Order: sequence, then structure tokens, then C-alpha cells
Amino acid sequence: GCCYENGDGVEKSIDEAVRLYRLAAKQNYPPALCDLGLCYEFGTGVPSDLEKAVEYYQKAGDAGYAPAQCNLAVCFLNGNGAAKDSAKAVEWLRKAAAQEFPRAQRLLGCCYENGDGVEKNSDEAVGWYRSAAKQNYPPALCDLGLCYEFGTGVEQSLEKACEFYEQAGRLGHASAQCNLAYCYLNGNGVPQDYEKAVEWLRKSAAQGFARAQRLLGCCCENGDGVPRNIDEAVKWYALSAGQNYPPALCDLGLCYELGTGVETDLARAASLYEQAGRLGHAPSQCNLAVCLLNGNGVTQNEKQAVEWLQKSAAQGFARAQRILGCCCENGDGVPRDIAAAVKWYRLAAEQNYPPALCDLGLCYEFGTGVETDRTIAVQYYEKAAKLGHTASQCNLGYCYLNGIGAAKDAVQAVNWFRRAAERGFPRALHLLGCCYEEGDGVGQDDAHAVECYRQAAEQDYAPAINDLGLCYARAACGLTQDYVQAAALYRRAAELGNGTAQNNLGDLLYKGLGVQKDVGEAFRWFERAAEKGSVSALYNLGLCYEMGSGVRKDSRKAAEYYRRAAGKDLKGAMLTLGRWFLEGRSGFKKDPEQAKHWLEQAAALGSEEAKDELEKLRKESQESPKKKRFLGLFS
Repeated sequence: GCCYENGDGVEKSIDEAVRLYRLAAKQNYPPALCDLGLCYEFGTGVPSDLEKAVEYYQKAGDAGYAPAQCNLAVCFLNGNGAAKDSAKAVEWLRKAAAQEFPRAQRLLGCCYENGDGVEKNSDEAVGWYRSAAKQNYPPALCDLGLCYEFGTGVEQSLEKACEFYEQAGRLGHASAQCNLAYCYLNGNGVPQDYEKAVEWLRKSAAQGFARAQRLLGCCCENGDGVPRNIDEAVKWYALSAGQNYPPALCDLGLCYELGTGVETDLARAASLYEQAGRLGHAPSQCNLAVCLLNGNGVTQNEKQAVEWLQKSAAQGFARAQRILGCCCENGDGVPRDIAAAVKWYRLAAEQNYPPALCDLGLCYEFGTGVETDRTIAVQYYEKAAKLGHTASQCNLGYCYLNGIGAAKDAVQAVNWFRRAAERGFPRALHLLGCCYEEGDGVGQDDAHAVECYRQAAEQDYAPAINDLGLCYARAACGLTQDYVQAAALYRRAAELGNGTAQNNLGDLLYKGLGVQKDVGEAFRWFERAAEKGSVSALYNLGLCYEMGSGVRKDSRKAAEYYRRAAGKDLKGAMLTLGRWFLEGRSGFKKDPEQAKHWLEQAAALGSEEAKDELEKLRKESQESPKKKRFLGLFS
């Protein structure tokens, strides 16, 4: 029967094999009973029937046949053809293991390691693995390697782990081959060697081992041990994903999301993430959540996004914890809850996840959900910055530049700005440009300043676009004055929502510099700039209402905008209010005390005109009593 099943010496014939197994089984020959059980378990030459398989295994097992006893145990372990019963499984495994059957010894070791049918006992597990490994049983050699790799029941030894993996790998065990390759990839217990890693991965992948196929794909994508080949990477990811291996499904999803080796297909990416997510893969659950948050390949659904984030975060996946914190802070898909946001940021930060460290730093800098403590904020920024997080490097530089939570140190600031700028972080490029322009922490260098502004502007970073416009408008940083160029840059930054640029564009439109004069459009840009918090725009709106430029003249509204600008320490607005009270203009009653109040504030902020007005007031107050006394003589 075996010869017919395997085609040894005869033409392969499963039907004939089954017929012969039956003949031998009728004589209660245990190996034949076991073979017939296997036929029924796997549907080989007969319809699959797990209950019948169990009957044959039981019959052979009762006759003391170790392989059948082991097979019966597996059925009880997994509930195949019989009710799941780990205790019964262990009974049958003991019978087979007592006969030195290596598979049973190894499975008994697994039961002790996992606490299936017996009390969990790592020492006992290792003992059974050793018994099976002595017979060169590859799965047991691999299990023993895992025990040494992770220090389970033995003293951890990566070198011994690799020895066992290699022993099993040379016997053709795919899982051990893959484990050994992983050790070579990371230099665990052996010198790091990408080429050797790829050799072992190929052996394992050729046997269809999904993890090896996926890791081989990673090597092809990254050029580790093989020339970089994205098409080859996608091929291996697809083969592994075809076996529903979650990490490969996720990798393939990333390829479709980013157009790596395949045409971009966001819907396909989201589908792959969901497939892996439903299998419990935390990174995929998180990626799917991001797709749902942004409507990438799926209909935007913040509530569903949060559900997936919670699944991923519950597994301790730092990125999901951090994004869940962002949702809680912003009220995306959940009610806004700052305390919950801080909790999630902390959990992710405890894993040294740089974006969460940065978020926690921001919480402490601005007192969001915690008591303001800028010293702690700097500590979090520094921790993330040292891990290479560009936003944190930039934030840390800004703190040093302005003495926030740390002693003011422009040289340190420039150092951190440079590190972030080298990786193209636009805010850092802009701030580094400012340092070069002003000579803060670095030698003043117009050319470098402009170059930094340009690089940041190429990434549509609005503050840098605006500052480049200022350089053209003011003929600064070695640039020739060019209002046309300035206006174009202001407009570009203004359309990106930058309030300062919106005000600057309005100013050029108001004056007709570099663009056709249009006070109506200027007024509209001033309005948008004011909504963005531009104090200068508040003043300019006051001016428009005062002069009736682009809007109907309205002294009351003009005064309202001037007051708002003055309340934000704009000295020009303070000067205007001082003069209005001094002269009784635009419906204001003369009020020397109010005039003095606003002029003194403007002067304190450095307004020379306000100082002049105050000097006039002083002289007038000195002359007034004399005039009164003189007039009194002739009254």
C-alpha cells in the first residue's frame, strides 16, 4: 500500500494503496490501521472523515502503535473528529513518548510549555524537547533553539540557539532555516551576514514557508544580501500573503498604498490591511485606521478608525496608541478627552515611540491635560530628538533659541535645527534660515539664509515662502528689491493659509506695489489675515474703515479694530488711538489722559512718534498754567 501511495517500484495509485491498507487493517495490523486513519484524515483516496480517522487511530493506539497514539493525541488537542480534550491528548502522548516516539516527545514538550492538559512547566518542556532532539527530530531541535534564544527553561544563549537552528535547518526544517536566517540578519548569536541569511531564507521559502518568503521580500526591497529589486520583493510578499501570513499582507498593502513595485491602489491596500487586521495583526489594524481617518481607499469613517486603533493599541502597538491619543485630543471619532489623550501618549512614549514623546512634550509645553512644565517638555523633545525625530529636533532647537524650559543657547538651537534640516524638515530649514539671516548662533550669512528659505518653500512651507517674499520686498539677504516676486510669494503663502503673508499681500495690493492696486481685494486679505490672528491685519482693517478704503467708511469700526490691535501691543495702533484722543478725531472726545495712556504704551514699545507727542503734551501742560494766570490779570 505504501509503495502504491508513493509510487515506489510501481505506478502511483492511491486507490490501490487504500485497498491494500484495508486488507491489512482487517487483520488489525496497527501500521495499516494508522495509514487508513491518515487517509480518512486528509481525504487521500477516500472522502475526508475525521471521526473515522479517530476510530482507526484509536484502534491502532490501543494496540500500542506509537505513531497512531500520537496522531490520536493531536486529534484530541485540536478537536479533530473528537471533542477537544487536552488532558486525554497528554495521556496518549505519554504512551507514545514512552516508546521514544520523537514527535510525541516534542508535542508533550509543547503541552508543558503552553500548559495544555498539564500544569505549565518550562523545565519539563525542555526535557521532552531534548529527548526528541537527541533523535535529530527537526521540530524539536527548532523548539530547543527557541528555548535558548528566549531563555525559556534554560539560560539564554543565542549561540546555542543558532547551533540548534542550523542542525534542524540542515535536516530541511523550514522554520529552523528561517530562524537561523533571522539570526544572521540581526547578528544574533552569529556575526551579521546578510548573504548567509538570504541563502537560508531561500531554502525555507522554497518549501513555501510564509515567514521566510516575507523576510526574503524585505531583503529584496531593502537590498540586504541581494541587489535591491522591488519587483522581486512584491513577488515574495504576494506568495507569503497568499498563505494569509499577516505581516506579508501588511507589506503588500504598503506596496499598493505607496506604489512600490505595483501601481498605486489605495482600495487594494485598505483591503489587504483589513485582511491582516482581522487576523489580529496590530500594524495592519493601525494602517487600516489611518486609511479610515483620511478616506484613503475607503469611505472616511472616524468612528470605525477609532475601533481599529483600539484593537491595535490593546496589543501595545505604539503607533496606534499615539494616533488614538491624537483622536482623543482632537475629538476625531470619539468625544474630545484631553486626559485620555495624555494617557495614550504616555503609553506610546513608554515604548520610546518618538512622535508620542514629541506629543507629550507639546502637552507639557502648553499645559494640555497636564500642568505646564517646559523643563519636562524639553526633556521629552530631547529624548525624541536623539532618536532622530525631526519635529522634536526642531522643537528642541526652538526652545534653546528662545530660552523655553532651558537656558537660552542659540548655538545649541542651530545645532538641532541643522540636524532636522539635513533631513529636509521644512520648519527647521526656515528657522535655520532665520538664524543665518540674523546671525543667531551662527555667522550671519545671507546666501545660506535664502537657500534655507528656498528649500523650505519648495515643500510649500508657508512661513518660509512669506519670509522669502519679505527678502524681495525689503531687498534683504542680498536680493534685489522685487515687489512683483514678493507679491507672487506672498500670494502663494497666503493661499496656503498663512496669516502674515495674507496681511503682507493685502499691504502690497493696498499700495499697488508689484501688483495692480486693489483696495477691495486688500481689505478681503486683511480680513482673512485677522481671522488667522495677524495683529497687523487688525490695524490695517482699522485703517481701511477709517479711510473708507475697500469698505464703507466707519469710524466706530475703525476704532474697534485699532483697540483690538492695541490690546495685542501693536504700537502703531496705540499711537493712532493716542492721537485720536488728543485731537478729538473720528468722533472721539478730546481726552488728554486717555491720549497720554496710549502714547505712553506706544513709547514704551519704542515708538519715536509717540515719544514726540508725549513731549508736546508735556510742554503744553507746562505752558497752560502760565496762560491762565496771564489771562486772569485782565479779567
